[in-house]
Amino acid sequence: MASLKAVVQVLLIASVTTISATTVAKPQKLQGGVVQSFPGISVVNGKVQPEPAYGHAEIIACIEDELNARIEWQSLPTDRLLKLTHENQLDLIYPMGFTSERNSYLQASVWLTKDDDYFVFKTTTIQQATLQDEQLKSRPVGVKRGSPQLHYLQSNGFQHVHQVYEYQQLLPLLNMDRVDMLAVPQPLAEQLQAEMKADPMTGNLQLYNYYTRDAGFYLSPDFARTTLDKTNKAVIQCRQHTKTTTAIKQKS
Repeated sequence: MASLKAVVQVLLIASVTTISATTVAKPQKLQGGVVQSFPGISVVNGKVQPEPAYGHAEIIACIEDELNARIEWQSLPTDRLLKLTHENQLDLIYPMGFTSERNSYLQASVWLTKDDDYFVFKTTTIQQATLQDEQLKSRPVGVKRGSPQLHYLQSNGFQHVHQVYEYQQLLPLLNMDRVDMLAVPQPLAEQLQAEMKADPMTGNLQLYNYYTRDAGFYLSPDFARTTLDKTNKAVIQCRQHTKTTTAIKQKS
């Protein structure tokens, strides 16, 4: 009888262990957001779509594996993404440039990439030699609302900042001479560089790297409290999947 009881206990323990292992192995469901109209990243049916230039889909797949999670993504304007994440309605947002203002109410991951910000201008309007002149701050500049580039301009005393809601609205501003230059992130600068090479009509545009920032994920307060360390380890592991399409850095 004692032997039978021992066998039953062993079977019960094995059964509980199997159930526990199954429970642990089940991926957690997370809510994520990407910046609407951000160059090189798009979402279809809750999934980040593969593209050859930046490796966003590979990065997300790696993060999901490392976190044992499945992330449902949605594409929203920057300000709304930040608000929803601060209110814990989204768990994390990507790709996001880090700024001191954002860091004051959201938790940044360790850096995933080192991203360059660029001024885009016409050589007929601005000479390369004047780019570090204080007079540059008096020129009208176009920038996306809610972006890290806007934060930089506002923090550094630029006096005439024209904000738009979509990245695609920036180049027409410059072409119509409504602004003297644009402040854009590296992916958009790379798009413009490709357009400049393909279209002789835009051949007078120049790019100038004025700032380099850390970029990666922002986490909601609740998600950061429970998963920050694990997320940071995942980001470090997934850096191998980042890609750079061009070498356009011009800052000396």
